[in-house]
Amino acid sequence: MYLADWELSLVPILPILSRSCEPCRRSKLRCDHVVPACGRCIKRRCVDRCIYHPNPLSQNRRRGGTTPSTPLTPANGESLGAIAQSIEPPSAEPSSYPTPRSLLPRSADVVTREIHRAASAPPLQLRDDFTSYTGRQGFLGETSYISIFEDGLGSSGISNPDLESSHVQKVKLSHDRITQGCKVLSFLRDNSMLIRLVSRWYEICEDEGCICIEPIMKEWLWGLWPHHGDVLRDQNPEKIRRLCELVWRNTQNPVSFNEKTTVVQWARSSTGPNLRWEVVGLIAAVAGQCASTPEPSNRYSRTHKFAHPSFPRQMLEVSEACLSFCRECEALGDLFAWLLMENYCLTAKIKGETGHTSYTQSGEIVTAAIAMGLHQGVKAEDRLPFFLSEIRKRLFAQTYSAEIGISTFLGRPPRLSHRYCNFQPPLDLSVSELVLEGDELALALAGLDDQGFNTAGRIHRVTWMKTWLGFAPQREDILDLAIGQYTREEILLRAGHIERKNEQHLEGLPPFIKKIRDGPMEAEGKTPTEIMFMIVIRQAFRSNDLLLQRILIRKAGASSEKLIHTARSILKDILLMSQRYDLGTLFQTDIASLLAVQGLRSAGVIAVELLKQEQLPVYPKEPLLPRSQTIQDLAIFAARLGAIDPTDGSYSICDQGRKVITHILDRILSPPNAPDQVQAPAPREPLTQQHPHHVSGQPSLGVLTNEPAQSCGWHMPGAMDPSMADLNFGMDASFLGPDNDFMQWLENVDWERPF
Repeated sequence: MYLADWELSLVPILPILSRSCEPCRRSKLRCDHVVPACGRCIKRRCVDRCIYHPNPLSQNRRRGGTTPSTPLTPANGESLGAIAQSIEPPSAEPSSYPTPRSLLPRSADVVTREIHRAASAPPLQLRDDFTSYTGRQGFLGETSYISIFEDGLGSSGISNPDLESSHVQKVKLSHDRITQGCKVLSFLRDNSMLIRLVSRWYEICEDEGCICIEPIMKEWLWGLWPHHGDVLRDQNPEKIRRLCELVWRNTQNPVSFNEKTTVVQWARSSTGPNLRWEVVGLIAAVAGQCASTPEPSNRYSRTHKFAHPSFPRQMLEVSEACLSFCRECEALGDLFAWLLMENYCLTAKIKGETGHTSYTQSGEIVTAAIAMGLHQGVKAEDRLPFFLSEIRKRLFAQTYSAEIGISTFLGRPPRLSHRYCNFQPPLDLSVSELVLEGDELALALAGLDDQGFNTAGRIHRVTWMKTWLGFAPQREDILDLAIGQYTREEILLRAGHIERKNEQHLEGLPPFIKKIRDGPMEAEGKTPTEIMFMIVIRQAFRSNDLLLQRILIRKAGASSEKLIHTARSILKDILLMSQRYDLGTLFQTDIASLLAVQGLRSAGVIAVELLKQEQLPVYPKEPLLPRSQTIQDLAIFAARLGAIDPTDGSYSICDQGRKVITHILDRILSPPNAPDQVQAPAPREPLTQQHPHHVSGQPSLGVLTNEPAQSCGWHMPGAMDPSMADLNFGMDASFLGPDNDFMQWLENVDWERPF
């Protein structure tokens, strides 16, 4: 099916009614033509007579006559599960999929007329008979109202269920919701296209997506089309409507499991006859992420049409529609949190990680994680199976890491703090090992070291999560120094504590992780996914150092030697990474994100410091920034920024950064009326550059003191030096401030005004 046909399939087909219904026509009242019953008939309680005749003057005028009717519900009280089975022929193994734990029965047999009623219209009783348990409050902490009763009545034999509210509020499922649900389900029509997209995505990610793993997604797809394949393919309005009703009712009920539940059992409880909106949304989100990844040119396949720019956005609309359905059902659980995370990843690919939409969605993920109690860690009384326990740890680790990352880049207070969290690092198991059971699982666990890392030196997504989770609290403390109100002495004290914590975490890491930080990048024999995670892990170490040095320069008057050395090492890695064709093809949006965040941050530091160095009254003999090499690196980086696809979410930031670096290079290479610079004599003692990560004794903060410098023969002024106040060249830019200050300056700079 071509994309244009798929787009047309999303448009609901409703009959265009030019005649009024029979009661309105006879009463000579204006009819709103709504099916299955107009507004007037609903108010007058005569919906059973609300029918539309194409030619009312030719119908039988006998008064009191009846028309043969077809009940939507069997007279013997057949349950909704039986109706669902009648939609699709039974599969070869119907017993492998458990029936829904509880289904809301139809209250009464509603008799409706068959004549010219819209086939996609919902049954009439859905307006009054669809109920939902509301008031799911989620996690309640020590200061909550319920804790008072638990503390006072816990010894009296009153259990927690006795303290829960039993209030039930009716939620009416309107015709619009049914229509929207049918529209969403129509995207599942082309199963072969979705299977190819999902399979390719997990091939790229090595069976591990953002949070949803490949074995569970496979079970969902295998259980979807054997039960509902004909309905989804034929798009029969009546059967699609009943399937939509089934999905709505399934979403109302939580997924049941215990510590003995297997991966297959847990996955099958949300597909087939138990299909839920969360699963539909997850399929759309994963397919959209794959569609936003370009197809390699050396692959001879017919999946090139999936790279159409409109397809990922359509999948995003479907995913967000499923999220809205889940919110209405108050489906707070693992599947809902997974859908939030996968939808956030798709949104970040399309709209960028720093946009307001992505920022709002990441906040909802934080809210859901707290409501589920994930910040308190996994407890034995939760009775979770092993795989689900580990996935919850991964989910919270990724939630906290993403929150601290985006808060640091935007310079905003974090919405989740490590001070109120009980971190439980996930085990470094591959996806195939995560779903094992019994002796096989015990053997896989025996292959981990004392810290839970694998001993084979593999780099997976969970390896990055586990490593970064140890540095994220220090990143949060750095952010606190940047936006908090502290004295110079307090900043120096806290900065020393942060560096010591970083070193302690580094000492506990396995050798292959330390080698990633300190040694050269060894890409031989590594898959593109492993190389990508190696780059991200490597930059996580250095980003903390760079951000901390920026704060020390701005608020404590530190020198800029260590800042420049760290920025150069980051920029070098970013340039090497951007040259790899395999990474640029498979991880185009991730490369753009790294260029916008890590690359632009380090390049901005280097460009500004080079500009200051060029304007020194006495040019140093051995400068910190080699002039020729630095200009070449900045020019190459600006070209990389200019090569970002305009449809990428990070294009705006990259384009603004390119303009800044280009103007700075123009100023350096062609300064107007530049005076001749006097070159200083060579220093008596050569400059010794110490690796910023190797410290001994107290942490080396590089803070300026009143003592003369002994390690170098010249002094690079810091940001607080009054002699550097006039080196902005007409650009009022806070280059060494927080990232949000830099981004605000980019938005407000007047590019037409000459510098």
